[in-house]
Amino acid sequence: MKLTVQELYNLIDGLSSLLDKEIPTSVAFSVQRNFKRISEEVKASDEVRKKIVEKYKEKDNKDGTIQLKKDKLKNYQKESDELMQQEVDIDLRVINLADLGESIKPRTLGLLEPIIEEVIE
Repeated sequence: MKLTVQELYNLIDGLSSLLDKEIPTSVAFSVQRNFKRISEEVKASDEVRKKIVEKYKEKDNKDGTIQLKKDKLKNYQKESDELMQQEVDIDLRVINLADLGESIKPRTLGLLEPIIEEVIE
C-alpha cells in the first residue's frame, strides 16, 4: 500500500486510539501489526524531521519549545511539506469497519480511512 508520510502520522494517531479498545482478537492483531509497521516508518521520518528543525532552528527556549529563524520559515515549511508528501510503500492489513465495534469517534475513522474498508452485506 502506498501512503504519504502525512498519512502514516495520521494512521499512527488513529491506531493508538484503538490499542486499548475491546475489539475481536483478529482485528486487535491487525491493529497491533499495522501499528508496529507504521511506527518503524514514522521513526525514520522523525529523524529527517529533526534534521530539518535543527537546520532552521534559531534557539531552544527555556520552556522546551524551539524558535525557528524568522527569515527561513518558508524554507522550513517547504522542506517539511516535501517530507510529509513523500510516498512510502508499506504492507498493511485492511480493517473491516464492522469489526471496530458499535462506537468509534469520527476523528479516529478519518485518521484510519486509508486502511478501513466497509463490507456491505
